[in-house]
Amino acid sequence: MYGNIRQFAIGKIYSASDLAFYNRGKSIPNVIVRNVNTSIDSVLFPVMSSKQDSRSEVKKITRKAIMLSNYVMAPLMMGMASMADAIVKILLTEKWMPCVLYLRIFCVIYMFQPIHTSNTNAIKSMGRGDLLFKVEVIKKTVGLIMLALSINCGMKAIIYCYLVNNIFDQIVNSWPNRRLLNYKYLEQMKDIFPASALAVTMGVCVYCISFLNLNVYVTVLLQIVAGVSIYCIGSIVLKLEAYYQLLDMGKGYFKKAGKEKRDVHHY
Repeated sequence: MYGNIRQFAIGKIYSASDLAFYNRGKSIPNVIVRNVNTSIDSVLFPVMSSKQDSRSEVKKITRKAIMLSNYVMAPLMMGMASMADAIVKILLTEKWMPCVLYLRIFCVIYMFQPIHTSNTNAIKSMGRGDLLFKVEVIKKTVGLIMLALSINCGMKAIIYCYLVNNIFDQIVNSWPNRRLLNYKYLEQMKDIFPASALAVTMGVCVYCISFLNLNVYVTVLLQIVAGVSIYCIGSIVLKLEAYYQLLDMGKGYFKKAGKEKRDVHHY
C-alpha cells in the first residue's frame, strides 16, 4: 500500500496524464533496479545469515556488497539519466517527453538503492527483526508526512520531496548498523564516493554529447561507447577496489565454466 500511495494520491488530485508521466519515469529505471536487487537479495542474505555470529564478517560482506552493487548501479543510473531525452524518444516517442524529469529524479533515487538493500539484509541477518520493524515505521511515517506536505504543491514538489525522503531513508536504514556492525552511514558514503563521483563525471560527459544535435540513434550509440570507456578507464586510473573485485569474480566464473566444460567433454 505504501509503495503505491503516491500514485494513488497523484491520480486523485492531478490529471491522468500527470500520473502516466510519473509512472513511466519511475518504471524505466525500476526494471534495472529490481533485477539487481533481486540478485543481491538472493546471494547476500544467505551468506550474511551464515556469518551472523561474527559481526566483523557481516560488516565485511555488507561493505563489499554496497561497494560492488553501487559500482554497477551508479553508472547505469547516471548513464540513463544523462540519456533520458534520447531514451524516451526512442522507447516512448515525443509525446512522453514530460516524463524525462521524473526518469532523471528516479535514476538519482535508485542510484543509492544498494545502501538500502545491503543495510536491510545486514539487519535481518543479525536476527534483529525488531529493529527493522522500528526502522520501517519511522521511514513510512516520515514519508507520509512529506507526501502530505507536498501533494498540493505540484508534481515537481512531490518528486523532489520524494528525493529528499529517500536520503532520509538511507540514513535511517543505516542507523542500526552503526551499533550492530560499527559501520556508520558516513563510512558507507565514503566507500561508495569514488565510484559515484566517477559515475556522475561520466554522466556529465555523456550528456554533453546530446548537444551535438546528431541523429538520436547515433547520439545514443556515441553516448554508450563514451560512457563505458570513461567509466572503465576512470576505474583503472583511480584503482577502484570494486573494479578489481569484479574482475576477479569474472575470471573465477569463466575459469569455473571452462573447467566444467572440459570435464563434460572428457566424460
